[in-house]
Amino acid sequence: MQKLLNNVIIDYIKIKNTILNPSTLARYHNLFENHIKEWFQEINIIEINNSILQKYVDEQWKKTTSIVIREAILLIKLALKREAKISNYNMPLIDLDFPPLIKKKNVETLTRVEEKQVINYILNGEKQKYCGIVLSLLTGMRIGEICALKWNDIDLKKRQINVNKTLQRICLKDKKSMIQIGKTKTSSGSRNIPISNFLYDFLISIKPSNRDTYFLTNTTTPKEPRNYRKIYKTLLKKLKIKPTTFHALRHTFATRLIENKVDIKTISELLGHASTNITISIYVHSEYSTKRKAVKSLDNLILK
Repeated sequence: MQKLLNNVIIDYIKIKNTILNPSTLARYHNLFENHIKEWFQEINIIEINNSILQKYVDEQWKKTTSIVIREAILLIKLALKREAKISNYNMPLIDLDFPPLIKKKNVETLTRVEEKQVINYILNGEKQKYCGIVLSLLTGMRIGEICALKWNDIDLKKRQINVNKTLQRICLKDKKSMIQIGKTKTSSGSRNIPISNFLYDFLISIKPSNRDTYFLTNTTTPKEPRNYRKIYKTLLKKLKIKPTTFHALRHTFATRLIENKVDIKTISELLGHASTNITISIYVHSEYSTKRKAVKSLDNLILK
């Protein structure tokens, strides 16, 4: 069978063009152009075996991260699996040794004092300018979801927010980037989030007459995540609060719920996670005082 691996991957991406999210397609395109195309340019699929792929992994290890290498191998495997389904190609068993994943840093959150400081400043100032910050703190919504949110997605009578889309800038190699409003990150990302009494009063205070406008701008033009991140960073600097990413607001929301003993399944659904394991392993952050209290509880068992 004379078929180049690169052509098999290109065919796979074309087939998935109408199925996958634009961001996933962009990632596949960039993986192929930047990390696969040159290395496998003259290699036929019948030559692909564990030894060749392991050599590829080992060489890429010197140039890029473990996550990128794993994603590149996944794309290769997906393309080969499809080829095996549509032709008489027999896909080899692939069992590779990958470089270790770098341990993630501790989850960033605002302290309770910082959270109150931020909210009080916003309530006494430019509510519309900073409304996305309040929304993320009280709903855990991602910045892309907030940028794509329209006022007609907010049901003040039912007191719930319908999260069903996200905004992001898609970048492809050698092409002009573009703004894309599409489906949420995962199917679980489409969700209804209840509105608390505090958030309800806040939303009422900034509600526009025209509901067919974007939440952040009150116009028919959305604001980009990178521009709103700048607004957030400027606010933290103004309030002399340690710099954190906008995603820290989402982490803070999850952490406060955990501290108030809300069950993990509920938190996971509010955040739009595919499983509770994601909530536990990534977003749940216990304060050191909580850990100290947990360890001290052993004293009562040992010293009885």
